[in-house]
Amino acid sequence: MSVLSVQPNSNQASQTGADVASADGMSGVANILIVDDEPKNLTVLETVLESPRYRLIRAESADTALLALLRYDFAVLILDVQMPGITGFELAQMIKERKKTSEVPIIFLTAYYNEDQHVIEGYHSGAVDYLLKPINPSILRSKVSVLVELFVKQRQLEEANRALSTEVAERRLVQMRLSELNDTLEQRVLDRTEAHKRAEEQVRLLMAEVNHRSKNLLSVVTAIAQQTAATSPQEFVIKFSSRVQALAVSHDLLVKSQWRSIDVSDLICGQLAHFDDLVGKRILFDGPRLHLSSAAAQSMGMVVHELATNTVKYGALSCEKGRIEIVWETDDTRAEPIFSISWTEVDGPPICAPSHRGFGTTVVTKMVEMGLDGETVLDYRSTGLIWRFSCPLNNVLEALSV
Repeated sequence: MSVLSVQPNSNQASQTGADVASADGMSGVANILIVDDEPKNLTVLETVLESPRYRLIRAESADTALLALLRYDFAVLILDVQMPGITGFELAQMIKERKKTSEVPIIFLTAYYNEDQHVIEGYHSGAVDYLLKPINPSILRSKVSVLVELFVKQRQLEEANRALSTEVAERRLVQMRLSELNDTLEQRVLDRTEAHKRAEEQVRLLMAEVNHRSKNLLSVVTAIAQQTAATSPQEFVIKFSSRVQALAVSHDLLVKSQWRSIDVSDLICGQLAHFDDLVGKRILFDGPRLHLSSAAAQSMGMVVHELATNTVKYGALSCEKGRIEIVWETDDTRAEPIFSISWTEVDGPPICAPSHRGFGTTVVTKMVEMGLDGETVLDYRSTGLIWRFSCPLNNVLEALSV
């Protein structure tokens, strides 16, 4: 057993941490506050309650008792009823009004008030027991032992509840993190599945494009051969080889540039290089200098290639008088600047809309619309095919380097 005397304005607050820690019930040592204005009575109580399980804290007035209650946690309060200034009853009422100490059990000791009304007043003040002096040591020790045991059990239960709450919170956190990980894993699997599907679709479209381009290339070569007039086999070979070489140069231009920073006029010249002798005569194009982004160059190059293939097979370049006019421009007067380009065939053979739409039509309409977020118009006039396309200017411009 240890004994601590609390005095007003003392420096014993430095012991608070140790005392409170030992009062949590886990170490088995509990604080007991004994309050009496007579030092000898406090000494008697210390002798009666001497035990290694208790730490007795003395207070010789209500003020020092209140000071002790601010510093320490107590298992039991033993108060003398008759004290100068604030009585034990008044002190008990003050203790019960304070939330932190309202549940601390109080035992009253008195040598003066033995009438029933005083005993009742003591219980009304918040006491759990009322003992008359001279006290029976065995009875006091027994009562204090029971109250301390309850205090220790209560603290142990609170500690177990806190540990349980902590464990429950930790398990909930683990469960939440596990759920998040599962959601993340499911999302990754879903993303990979979608990416795989997109890759398969891209491969399918690429294979269809390669197949279509190969057929178109053969059609262009055939058309070149058919339209290459010559007076001798030697002249035919020279002209034919020149046009096929121009077609190869066109494809090399697109591959080597990797579809980056291609001027519109260069792109058109590259795609129509196999008709080099017709440029400026039957093939006319005009527009501002404009560098296309890789996506725009790819989309527009496919369109020009497709339209060129179609015109030598069915359109203006399939006859001797037909011609093509290609015009592009920008409109900066709108809130969002617009890029537009048109392909107009005139003086060609009469045409009509096809009965079905093939891959070529998809290239010059849906694919370029999706690629550049624009709109197309495909007009099958009897005087010749007209294709128009427009989209936001920023969708076709080369991105600036940072």
